[in-house]
Amino acid sequence: MKRLLSYPVFVFLLGIAGTSCIVNDLPYPQIEPAITAMKVDDAASIDINEKENSVLIHLEERADRQNVNIREVTLKDDITKCSTTLTGVFNLEKPLHFTLTNYDLSRKWTISSVQEIDRYFYVSSQMGETVIDDVNHRVLVNVPDYLDLETEVCVLAAKLGPEGAEYSRDLLGYQDFRDVVEVKITAHGREENWRIFVTPVEVNVNVTKLSAWTRVAWVKATGVTGAYNGFKYRVAGTEEWTVVSDDAIEQDGGTFSACIEGLTPETSYECCAFSGDILSKFKTFTTEKEEQLPNSSFEIYSNAESDNYKSWWDPASLFAPEKWWDSGNKGSTSVGSAGVICAPDPSDFADGSSSARLNSKYVVIKFAAGNLFSGEFAGLVGTSGGKVNFGRPFTLRPRKLVLWIKYNCGVIDNVGEVPEGSSVKKGDNDQCQIFIALGDWDYKVYGGSKDSPVQVNTTDKKTLFNPEADAVIAYGSFTSNKTIGEWQKVEIPLEYRDVHRQPTHIVVSCAASMLGDYFTGSSTSTLWVDAMQMIY
Repeated sequence: MKRLLSYPVFVFLLGIAGTSCIVNDLPYPQIEPAITAMKVDDAASIDINEKENSVLIHLEERADRQNVNIREVTLKDDITKCSTTLTGVFNLEKPLHFTLTNYDLSRKWTISSVQEIDRYFYVSSQMGETVIDDVNHRVLVNVPDYLDLETEVCVLAAKLGPEGAEYSRDLLGYQDFRDVVEVKITAHGREENWRIFVTPVEVNVNVTKLSAWTRVAWVKATGVTGAYNGFKYRVAGTEEWTVVSDDAIEQDGGTFSACIEGLTPETSYECCAFSGDILSKFKTFTTEKEEQLPNSSFEIYSNAESDNYKSWWDPASLFAPEKWWDSGNKGSTSVGSAGVICAPDPSDFADGSSSARLNSKYVVIKFAAGNLFSGEFAGLVGTSGGKVNFGRPFTLRPRKLVLWIKYNCGVIDNVGEVPEGSSVKKGDNDQCQIFIALGDWDYKVYGGSKDSPVQVNTTDKKTLFNPEADAVIAYGSFTSNKTIGEWQKVEIPLEYRDVHRQPTHIVVSCAASMLGDYFTGSSTSTLWVDAMQMIY
Protein backbone atom coordinates (compact mmCIF):
# COMPACT_ATOMS: atom_id res chain seq x y z
CA MET A 1 0.00 0.00 0.00
CA LYS A 2 1.44 3.36 -1.09
CA ARG A 3 1.91 5.91 1.60
CA LEU A 4 0.69 9.47 0.93
CA LEU A 5 2.99 12.39 1.64
CA SER A 6 2.20 14.29 4.74
CA TYR A 7 0.68 17.77 4.27
CA PRO A 8 3.73 19.84 5.42
CA VAL A 9 6.10 17.91 3.16
CA PHE A 10 3.75 18.34 0.20
CA VAL A 11 3.57 22.10 0.74
CA PHE A 12 7.37 22.28 1.02
CA LEU A 13 7.81 20.51 -2.31
CA LEU A 14 5.28 22.82 -3.93
CA GLY A 15 7.34 25.76 -2.68
CA ILE A 16 10.43 24.33 -4.32
CA ALA A 17 8.57 23.80 -7.56
CA GLY A 18 7.13 27.31 -7.44
CA THR A 19 10.56 28.94 -7.20
CA SER A 20 12.33 26.85 -9.79
CA CYS A 21 11.64 29.53 -12.52
CA ILE A 22 13.69 32.66 -11.58
CA VAL A 23 12.19 35.96 -12.75
CA ASN A 24 14.77 38.52 -13.97
CA ASP A 25 13.35 41.85 -12.87
CA LEU A 26 16.65 43.77 -13.09
CA PRO A 27 16.33 46.93 -15.20
CA TYR A 28 18.14 47.14 -18.52
CA PRO A 29 21.25 49.35 -18.49
CA GLN A 30 20.44 52.96 -19.46
CA ILE A 31 23.00 53.57 -22.19
CA GLU A 32 22.05 56.28 -24.66
CA PRO A 33 22.20 54.90 -28.22
CA ALA A 34 24.62 57.07 -30.14
CA ILE A 35 27.19 57.31 -32.92
CA THR A 36 30.70 57.88 -31.58
CA ALA A 37 32.82 57.82 -34.75
CA MET A 38 32.49 57.80 -38.51
CA LYS A 39 34.76 57.53 -41.55
CA VAL A 40 33.62 59.24 -44.75
CA ASP A 41 35.42 59.66 -48.07
CA ASP A 42 36.31 63.27 -48.99
CA ALA A 43 35.21 64.63 -45.60
CA ALA A 44 37.12 67.65 -44.32
CA SER A 45 35.68 67.15 -40.81
CA ILE A 46 32.81 65.38 -39.05
CA ASP A 47 30.88 66.90 -36.12
CA ILE A 48 29.05 64.37 -33.93
CA ASN A 49 26.66 65.94 -31.43
CA GLU A 50 25.27 63.39 -28.96
CA LYS A 51 23.10 66.02 -27.24
CA GLU A 52 21.30 66.91 -30.46
CA ASN A 53 21.52 63.38 -31.93
CA SER A 54 23.09 64.63 -35.12
CA VAL A 55 26.08 64.18 -37.41
CA LEU A 56 27.24 67.00 -39.67
CA ILE A 57 29.71 66.06 -42.40
CA HIS A 58 31.80 68.91 -43.84
CA LEU A 59 32.61 67.77 -47.37
CA GLU A 60 35.61 68.88 -49.37
CA GLU A 61 35.06 70.72 -52.66
CA ARG A 62 35.91 67.73 -54.78
CA ALA A 63 33.27 65.53 -53.08
CA ASP A 64 30.05 64.54 -54.84
CA ARG A 65 27.32 65.46 -52.37
CA GLN A 66 24.86 63.14 -54.08
CA ASN A 67 27.20 60.17 -53.70
CA VAL A 68 28.80 60.30 -50.27
CA ASN A 69 30.56 57.10 -49.25
CA ILE A 70 30.22 56.39 -45.52
CA ARG A 71 32.82 53.69 -45.01
CA GLU A 72 32.58 53.04 -41.30
CA VAL A 73 30.26 53.90 -38.38
CA THR A 74 31.01 53.18 -34.72
CA LEU A 75 28.07 52.94 -32.31
CA LYS A 76 28.31 53.70 -28.61
CA ASP A 77 27.41 50.20 -27.42
CA ASP A 78 27.52 46.73 -28.98
CA ILE A 79 23.81 46.26 -28.29
CA THR A 80 22.79 49.43 -30.17
CA LYS A 81 20.74 48.73 -33.27
CA CYS A 82 19.95 50.98 -36.21
CA SER A 83 16.75 51.20 -38.25
CA THR A 84 18.74 51.35 -41.49
CA THR A 85 22.17 50.54 -42.90
CA LEU A 86 24.52 53.45 -42.29
CA THR A 87 27.45 52.36 -44.44
CA GLY A 88 27.46 52.74 -48.19
CA VAL A 89 26.82 55.52 -50.70
CA PHE A 90 24.16 58.12 -49.85
CA ASN A 91 22.70 61.26 -51.40
CA LEU A 92 23.27 63.80 -48.63
CA GLU A 93 21.86 66.85 -50.35
CA LYS A 94 18.97 66.16 -47.97
CA PRO A 95 19.39 64.90 -44.37
CA LEU A 96 19.33 61.17 -43.66
CA HIS A 97 16.96 60.31 -40.78
CA PHE A 98 17.09 57.05 -38.80
CA THR A 99 16.53 55.59 -35.32
CA LEU A 100 19.07 54.08 -32.93
CA THR A 101 17.83 51.68 -30.25
CA ASN A 102 19.54 50.33 -27.14
CA TYR A 103 17.29 48.01 -25.08
CA ASP A 104 14.16 50.13 -24.47
CA LEU A 105 15.80 53.46 -25.40
CA SER A 106 15.15 54.77 -28.92
CA ARG A 107 16.52 58.00 -30.31
CA LYS A 108 15.95 59.66 -33.69
CA TRP A 109 19.23 60.69 -35.34
CA THR A 110 20.11 62.73 -38.42
CA ILE A 111 23.11 62.73 -40.75
CA SER A 112 23.49 65.82 -42.92
CA SER A 113 26.22 67.46 -44.96
CA VAL A 114 27.50 70.89 -45.89
CA GLN A 115 29.89 71.78 -48.70
CA GLU A 116 31.50 75.16 -49.18
CA ILE A 117 32.53 75.94 -52.76
CA ASP A 118 34.87 78.85 -53.33
CA ARG A 119 33.28 80.85 -56.16
CA TYR A 120 34.59 84.13 -57.56
CA PHE A 121 34.36 86.31 -60.66
CA TYR A 122 36.28 89.57 -61.23
CA VAL A 123 36.51 91.83 -64.28
CA SER A 124 38.67 94.82 -65.08
CA SER A 125 37.37 98.25 -63.96
CA GLN A 126 34.68 96.55 -61.88
CA MET A 127 32.39 98.71 -59.72
CA GLY A 128 31.65 97.24 -56.29
CA GLU A 129 31.40 93.57 -55.34
CA THR A 130 30.39 90.68 -57.58
CA VAL A 131 27.05 89.09 -56.74
CA ILE A 132 27.16 85.31 -57.19
CA ASP A 133 23.75 83.67 -56.93
CA ASP A 134 24.59 79.98 -56.62
CA VAL A 135 20.91 79.00 -56.26
CA ASN A 136 19.79 80.49 -59.57
CA HIS A 137 23.26 80.18 -61.17
CA ARG A 138 23.69 83.88 -61.93
CA VAL A 139 26.64 86.28 -61.79
CA LEU A 140 25.98 90.03 -61.56
CA VAL A 141 28.79 92.53 -62.18
CA ASN A 142 28.75 96.33 -62.58
CA VAL A 143 31.27 98.26 -64.67
CA PRO A 144 31.63 102.00 -65.47
CA ASP A 145 29.26 103.22 -68.18
CA TYR A 146 32.10 104.63 -70.29
CA LEU A 147 33.40 101.12 -71.13
CA ASP A 148 32.59 99.39 -74.44
CA LEU A 149 30.95 96.10 -73.32
CA GLU A 150 31.99 94.43 -76.56
CA THR A 151 35.75 94.96 -76.35
CA GLU A 152 36.79 96.61 -73.06
CA VAL A 153 35.71 94.24 -70.30
CA CYS A 154 38.34 91.66 -69.36
CA VAL A 155 37.65 88.77 -66.99
CA LEU A 156 40.60 88.68 -64.58
CA ALA A 157 39.65 85.63 -62.49
CA ALA A 158 36.73 83.22 -62.51
CA LYS A 159 35.67 80.07 -60.65
CA LEU A 160 31.99 79.22 -60.47
CA GLY A 161 31.98 75.44 -60.05
CA PRO A 162 33.58 73.05 -57.55
CA GLU A 163 37.16 71.88 -57.77
CA GLY A 164 37.69 69.83 -60.94
CA ALA A 165 34.60 71.13 -62.77
CA GLU A 166 34.65 71.50 -66.57
CA TYR A 167 33.52 74.67 -68.38
CA SER A 168 31.93 74.83 -71.82
CA ARG A 169 33.93 77.97 -72.65
CA ASP A 170 36.99 79.84 -71.47
CA LEU A 171 35.87 82.65 -69.20
CA LEU A 172 39.18 84.48 -68.85
CA GLY A 173 40.23 87.40 -71.00
CA TYR A 174 38.18 89.91 -72.99
CA GLN A 175 34.58 88.87 -73.62
CA ASP A 176 31.63 90.42 -75.40
CA PHE A 177 29.22 91.33 -72.61
CA ARG A 178 26.68 93.28 -74.68
CA ASP A 179 24.31 90.40 -73.94
CA VAL A 180 24.18 87.78 -71.22
CA VAL A 181 27.10 85.33 -71.39
CA GLU A 182 26.12 81.70 -70.78
CA VAL A 183 28.41 78.89 -69.69
CA LYS A 184 27.73 75.23 -68.89
CA ILE A 185 29.59 73.83 -65.90
CA THR A 186 29.84 70.06 -65.50
CA ALA A 187 30.81 68.27 -62.28
CA HIS A 188 30.22 64.62 -61.27
CA GLY A 189 28.35 64.04 -64.51
CA ARG A 190 25.77 66.75 -63.78
CA GLU A 191 25.43 70.00 -65.70
CA GLU A 192 24.58 73.52 -64.50
CA ASN A 193 23.74 76.42 -66.82
CA TRP A 194 25.20 79.70 -65.52
CA ARG A 195 24.42 83.19 -66.81
CA ILE A 196 26.75 86.18 -66.44
CA PHE A 197 25.33 89.70 -66.53
CA VAL A 198 27.61 92.74 -66.86
CA THR A 199 25.77 96.03 -66.32
CA PRO A 200 27.12 99.52 -67.10
CA VAL A 201 26.48 102.02 -64.28
CA GLU A 202 27.31 105.64 -63.68
CA VAL A 203 30.76 105.94 -62.16
CA ASN A 204 30.32 106.56 -58.46
CA VAL A 205 32.44 106.21 -55.35
CA ASN A 206 30.56 105.65 -52.11
CA VAL A 207 31.54 105.14 -48.48
CA THR A 208 29.22 102.26 -47.57
CA LYS A 209 30.23 101.66 -43.93
CA LEU A 210 32.01 103.74 -41.32
CA SER A 211 32.39 102.77 -37.66
CA ALA A 212 34.28 105.11 -35.35
CA TRP A 213 35.86 103.56 -32.25
CA THR A 214 37.95 105.47 -29.71
CA ARG A 215 41.29 105.76 -31.50
CA VAL A 216 40.53 104.03 -34.81
CA ALA A 217 37.79 104.04 -37.45
CA TRP A 218 36.81 101.25 -39.83
CA VAL A 219 35.69 102.37 -43.26
CA LYS A 220 34.47 100.54 -46.38
CA ALA A 221 33.71 101.88 -49.88
CA THR A 222 32.91 100.93 -53.46
CA GLY A 223 34.93 102.15 -56.43
CA VAL A 224 36.50 100.92 -59.66
CA THR A 225 38.58 97.74 -59.83
CA GLY A 226 42.13 98.45 -60.98
CA ALA A 227 41.94 102.17 -60.16
CA TYR A 228 43.98 103.76 -57.38
CA ASN A 229 41.49 103.28 -54.53
CA GLY A 230 41.84 104.62 -51.02
CA PHE A 231 40.73 106.98 -48.27
CA LYS A 232 41.75 110.32 -46.84
CA TYR A 233 40.65 112.04 -43.64
CA ARG A 234 41.15 115.18 -41.56
CA VAL A 235 40.05 116.71 -38.29
CA ALA A 236 36.77 118.53 -38.98
CA GLY A 237 37.31 122.23 -39.59
CA THR A 238 40.96 121.87 -40.67
CA GLU A 239 42.47 122.08 -44.16
CA GLU A 240 45.11 119.34 -44.32
CA TRP A 241 44.12 115.81 -45.42
CA THR A 242 45.90 112.62 -44.38
CA VAL A 243 45.89 109.79 -46.96
CA VAL A 244 45.53 106.30 -45.51
CA SER A 245 48.61 104.18 -46.27
CA ASP A 246 48.33 101.86 -49.27
CA ASP A 247 49.42 98.99 -46.99
CA ALA A 248 46.28 99.50 -44.89
CA ILE A 249 43.89 99.16 -47.86
CA GLU A 250 42.21 95.79 -48.42
CA GLN A 251 40.82 95.34 -51.93
CA ASP A 252 38.06 92.94 -53.01
CA GLY A 253 37.05 93.62 -56.60
CA GLY A 254 35.57 97.09 -56.64
CA THR A 255 35.15 97.13 -52.87
CA PHE A 256 37.93 98.36 -50.59
CA SER A 257 38.26 98.91 -46.84
CA ALA A 258 40.73 100.13 -44.23
CA CYS A 259 41.32 100.77 -40.55
CA ILE A 260 42.23 104.43 -39.93
CA GLU A 261 44.69 104.46 -37.03
CA GLY A 262 46.00 107.12 -34.65
CA LEU A 263 42.81 109.07 -34.02
CA THR A 264 42.06 111.16 -30.93
CA PRO A 265 39.16 110.23 -28.62
CA GLU A 266 36.00 112.36 -28.70
CA THR A 267 37.09 114.24 -31.83
CA SER A 268 35.14 114.98 -35.02
CA TYR A 269 36.66 114.00 -38.38
CA GLU A 270 35.82 114.15 -42.06
CA CYS A 271 36.57 111.22 -44.37
CA CYS A 272 36.11 110.44 -48.05
CA ALA A 273 36.98 107.63 -50.45
CA PHE A 274 38.63 108.05 -53.82
CA SER A 275 38.85 105.87 -56.91
CA GLY A 276 41.33 107.38 -59.32
CA ASP A 277 40.40 111.05 -59.61
CA ILE A 278 36.81 110.52 -58.41
CA LEU A 279 35.95 111.44 -54.81
CA SER A 280 33.04 110.24 -52.72
CA LYS A 281 30.88 112.53 -50.65
CA PHE A 282 32.43 113.53 -47.33
CA LYS A 283 31.42 111.54 -44.25
CA THR A 284 31.63 113.10 -40.78
CA PHE A 285 32.23 110.94 -37.72
CA THR A 286 33.14 111.44 -34.06
CA THR A 287 35.40 109.07 -32.15
CA GLU A 288 34.19 107.53 -28.91
CA LYS A 289 35.48 108.34 -25.44
CA GLU A 290 38.31 106.47 -23.71
CA GLU A 291 37.14 104.80 -20.51
CA GLN A 292 38.66 102.36 -18.02
CA LEU A 293 36.82 99.67 -16.09
CA PRO A 294 35.51 100.77 -12.68
CA ASN A 295 37.79 100.00 -9.71
CA SER A 296 40.23 98.37 -12.15
CA SER A 297 43.12 98.33 -9.64
CA PHE A 298 40.90 96.87 -6.90
CA GLU A 299 41.66 99.60 -4.39
CA ILE A 300 38.07 100.07 -3.20
CA TYR A 301 36.28 97.43 -1.13
CA SER A 302 34.05 97.22 1.93
CA ASN A 303 31.95 94.96 4.16
CA ALA A 304 28.76 96.71 3.06
CA GLU A 305 27.40 93.45 1.64
CA SER A 306 28.50 91.00 4.34
CA ASP A 307 30.56 90.73 7.50
CA ASN A 308 31.98 87.47 6.14
CA TYR A 309 33.80 88.96 3.15
CA LYS A 310 34.72 92.19 1.41
CA SER A 311 33.07 93.24 -1.85
CA TRP A 312 34.67 95.37 -4.57
CA TRP A 313 32.62 98.50 -3.91
CA ASP A 314 31.90 100.98 -1.14
CA PRO A 315 28.63 102.95 -0.95
CA ALA A 316 30.54 105.77 0.77
CA SER A 317 33.13 106.02 -2.03
CA LEU A 318 32.95 108.64 -4.76
CA PHE A 319 34.84 106.33 -7.17
CA ALA A 320 33.06 102.97 -6.72
CA PRO A 321 29.75 103.61 -4.95
CA GLU A 322 27.98 100.93 -7.00
CA LYS A 323 28.80 97.29 -7.43
CA TRP A 324 30.41 96.37 -10.78
CA TRP A 325 32.65 93.42 -9.85
CA ASP A 326 31.39 90.32 -8.03
CA SER A 327 32.63 86.88 -6.99
CA GLY A 328 31.30 83.60 -5.66
CA ASN A 329 31.87 84.69 -2.06
CA LYS A 330 28.16 85.02 -1.38
CA GLY A 331 27.73 81.32 -2.08
CA SER A 332 30.97 79.95 -0.65
CA THR A 333 30.60 81.84 2.67
CA SER A 334 27.11 80.51 3.38
CA VAL A 335 28.94 78.27 5.88
CA GLY A 336 31.08 81.08 7.29
CA SER A 337 34.01 83.36 6.52
CA ALA A 338 36.36 80.39 6.03
CA GLY A 339 34.77 79.95 2.61
CA VAL A 340 36.05 83.25 1.19
CA ILE A 341 37.42 82.63 -2.34
CA CYS A 342 38.11 86.24 -3.40
CA ALA A 343 39.60 88.94 -1.20
CA PRO A 344 41.72 92.09 -1.34
CA ASP A 345 45.43 91.57 -0.69
CA PRO A 346 47.00 94.77 0.68
CA SER A 347 50.31 92.94 1.22
CA ASP A 348 50.97 92.03 -2.41
CA PHE A 349 50.10 94.25 -5.38
CA ALA A 350 51.43 95.58 -8.67
CA ASP A 351 49.81 99.01 -8.48
CA GLY A 352 48.27 101.22 -5.79
CA SER A 353 47.66 99.67 -2.39
CA SER A 354 46.10 96.23 -3.00
CA SER A 355 45.33 93.50 -5.51
CA ALA A 356 42.53 90.95 -5.84
CA ARG A 357 43.50 87.49 -4.56
CA LEU A 358 41.49 84.52 -5.86
CA ASN A 359 41.80 81.29 -3.84
CA SER A 360 40.45 77.94 -5.00
CA LYS A 361 39.42 75.71 -2.12
CA TYR A 362 37.20 72.85 -1.00
CA VAL A 363 34.19 74.33 0.80
CA VAL A 364 32.32 71.74 2.92
CA ILE A 365 31.11 69.39 0.14
CA LYS A 366 32.06 71.18 -3.06
CA PHE A 367 35.18 72.46 -4.79
CA ALA A 368 34.99 76.24 -5.36
CA ALA A 369 37.29 78.05 -7.76
CA GLY A 370 38.59 81.47 -6.76
CA ASN A 371 36.84 83.87 -9.11
CA LEU A 372 36.18 87.52 -9.89
CA PHE A 373 33.93 88.77 -12.69
CA SER A 374 31.94 91.68 -14.04
CA GLY A 375 28.37 90.90 -13.08
CA GLU A 376 26.41 89.61 -10.12
CA PHE A 377 26.13 86.43 -8.11
CA ALA A 378 22.58 85.12 -8.72
CA GLY A 379 22.20 82.48 -6.00
CA LEU A 380 22.89 78.89 -4.97
CA VAL A 381 21.25 75.87 -6.59
CA GLY A 382 20.76 73.71 -3.50
CA THR A 383 24.08 72.13 -2.59
CA SER A 384 24.84 71.25 -6.23
CA GLY A 385 26.14 74.56 -7.58
CA GLY A 386 25.38 78.19 -8.17
CA LYS A 387 24.21 80.78 -10.67
CA VAL A 388 26.00 83.94 -11.77
CA ASN A 389 24.92 86.65 -14.18
CA PHE A 390 27.85 87.78 -16.34
CA GLY A 391 28.22 91.22 -17.89
CA ARG A 392 27.94 94.94 -17.25
CA PRO A 393 26.69 97.69 -19.62
CA PHE A 394 29.49 98.79 -21.97
CA THR A 395 29.36 100.17 -25.53
CA LEU A 396 33.01 101.03 -26.24
CA ARG A 397 35.33 98.87 -28.36
CA PRO A 398 38.81 98.43 -26.87
CA ARG A 399 41.44 96.53 -28.81
CA LYS A 400 42.98 94.69 -25.86
CA LEU A 401 43.01 94.29 -22.09
CA VAL A 402 46.29 94.68 -20.21
CA LEU A 403 46.70 93.58 -16.57
CA TRP A 404 49.25 92.32 -14.06
CA ILE A 405 49.02 88.83 -12.54
CA LYS A 406 50.71 86.33 -10.24
CA TYR A 407 49.74 82.67 -10.07
CA ASN A 408 50.43 79.85 -7.67
CA CYS A 409 49.56 76.82 -9.81
CA GLY A 410 48.44 73.86 -7.69
CA VAL A 411 48.08 70.21 -8.68
CA ILE A 412 44.51 69.13 -9.40
CA ASP A 413 43.11 67.29 -6.38
CA ASN A 414 39.39 67.66 -7.11
CA VAL A 415 37.75 66.24 -10.24
CA GLY A 416 34.00 66.67 -10.47
CA GLU A 417 33.43 66.68 -14.21
CA VAL A 418 35.49 67.64 -17.24
CA PRO A 419 34.44 69.07 -20.62
CA GLU A 420 33.66 66.55 -23.34
CA GLY A 421 36.87 65.38 -24.97
CA SER A 422 39.08 66.61 -22.12
CA SER A 423 41.68 64.29 -20.55
CA VAL A 424 42.18 66.34 -17.36
CA LYS A 425 42.74 64.16 -14.29
CA LYS A 426 44.01 64.29 -10.73
CA GLY A 427 47.73 65.03 -10.56
CA ASP A 428 47.70 67.39 -13.57
CA ASN A 429 48.61 71.02 -13.15
CA ASP A 430 45.68 73.32 -12.58
CA GLN A 431 45.07 76.17 -15.04
CA CYS A 432 44.03 79.77 -14.47
CA GLN A 433 42.02 81.76 -17.01
CA ILE A 434 41.24 85.40 -17.66
CA PHE A 435 38.91 86.25 -20.51
CA ILE A 436 37.20 89.33 -21.88
CA ALA A 437 34.17 89.40 -24.17
CA LEU A 438 32.08 92.13 -25.77
CA GLY A 439 28.61 91.36 -27.04
CA ASP A 440 25.00 92.37 -27.52
CA TRP A 441 23.41 89.66 -25.37
CA ASP A 442 19.65 89.90 -24.76
CA TYR A 443 18.92 88.97 -21.15
CA LYS A 444 15.55 87.53 -22.23
CA VAL A 445 17.46 85.00 -24.36
CA TYR A 446 20.49 84.39 -22.14
CA GLY A 447 18.66 84.23 -18.81
CA GLY A 448 20.34 86.97 -16.80
CA SER A 449 19.25 90.48 -15.84
CA LYS A 450 19.12 93.65 -17.91
CA ASP A 451 22.48 94.87 -16.55
CA SER A 452 24.08 91.39 -16.40
CA PRO A 453 22.43 89.47 -19.23
CA VAL A 454 24.32 86.15 -19.42
CA GLN A 455 23.35 83.62 -16.76
CA VAL A 456 25.63 80.66 -16.03
CA ASN A 457 24.20 77.81 -13.96
CA THR A 458 26.96 75.40 -12.94
CA THR A 459 24.45 72.56 -12.61
CA ASP A 460 23.45 72.95 -16.26
CA LYS A 461 26.51 72.73 -18.51
CA LYS A 462 24.53 74.00 -21.52
CA THR A 463 24.52 77.45 -19.87
CA LEU A 464 28.30 77.76 -19.42
CA PHE A 465 29.73 80.83 -21.12
CA ASN A 466 30.10 80.23 -24.85
CA PRO A 467 32.59 82.48 -26.70
CA GLU A 468 31.12 81.20 -30.00
CA ALA A 469 27.58 82.40 -29.23
CA ASP A 470 25.96 84.61 -31.87
CA ALA A 471 25.80 87.56 -29.47
CA VAL A 472 29.59 87.61 -28.94
CA ILE A 473 31.18 90.42 -30.97
CA ALA A 474 34.76 90.18 -29.65
CA TYR A 475 36.67 87.75 -27.43
CA GLY A 476 40.14 87.29 -25.95
CA SER A 477 41.56 84.86 -23.39
CA PHE A 478 44.71 84.12 -21.36
CA THR A 479 45.46 80.81 -19.62
CA SER A 480 48.45 79.41 -17.74
CA ASN A 481 49.18 76.02 -16.17
CA LYS A 482 52.46 77.14 -14.60
CA THR A 483 53.32 79.10 -11.49
CA ILE A 484 54.07 82.78 -12.12
CA GLY A 485 56.05 83.76 -9.05
CA GLU A 486 56.59 87.45 -9.80
CA TRP A 487 54.16 90.04 -11.08
CA GLN A 488 53.86 89.65 -14.84
CA LYS A 489 52.24 91.96 -17.37
CA VAL A 490 49.68 90.16 -19.56
CA GLU A 491 48.15 91.49 -22.77
CA ILE A 492 44.90 89.97 -24.05
CA PRO A 493 44.09 91.12 -27.62
CA LEU A 494 40.43 91.17 -28.60
CA GLU A 495 39.47 89.44 -31.83
CA TYR A 496 36.42 91.07 -33.40
CA ARG A 497 33.96 89.12 -35.52
CA ASP A 498 32.38 92.30 -36.83
CA VAL A 499 34.05 95.69 -36.51
CA HIS A 500 30.80 97.48 -37.32
CA ARG A 501 28.61 95.96 -34.57
CA GLN A 502 28.20 97.98 -31.37
CA PRO A 503 28.35 96.02 -28.09
CA THR A 504 25.92 96.55 -25.25
CA HIS A 505 27.80 94.72 -22.47
CA ILE A 506 31.24 93.55 -21.42
CA VAL A 507 32.26 90.37 -19.58
CA VAL A 508 35.59 90.17 -17.76
CA SER A 509 36.17 86.94 -15.85
CA CYS A 510 39.16 85.76 -13.78
CA ALA A 511 39.44 82.27 -12.29
CA ALA A 512 42.21 80.55 -10.35
CA SER A 513 40.89 77.22 -11.68
CA MET A 514 39.67 77.31 -15.27
CA LEU A 515 37.44 74.25 -14.84
CA GLY A 516 35.84 75.55 -11.66
CA ASP A 517 32.41 75.43 -13.31
CA TYR A 518 32.95 71.67 -13.55
CA PHE A 519 34.07 71.55 -9.89
CA THR A 520 37.52 70.52 -11.05
CA GLY A 521 40.81 72.09 -9.96
CA SER A 522 43.36 72.41 -7.17
CA SER A 523 42.54 73.52 -3.64
CA THR A 524 45.96 75.21 -3.48
CA SER A 525 45.70 77.37 -6.63
CA THR A 526 45.81 81.15 -6.07
CA LEU A 527 45.59 83.90 -8.69
CA TRP A 528 46.37 87.57 -8.04
CA VAL A 529 45.13 90.20 -10.52
CA ASP A 530 45.78 93.94 -10.51
CA ALA A 531 46.00 97.13 -12.57
CA MET A 532 43.64 96.31 -15.44
CA GLN A 533 43.82 98.73 -18.36
CA MET A 534 41.81 98.94 -21.58
CA ILE A 535 43.88 99.77 -24.65
CA TYR A 536 41.92 101.49 -27.40
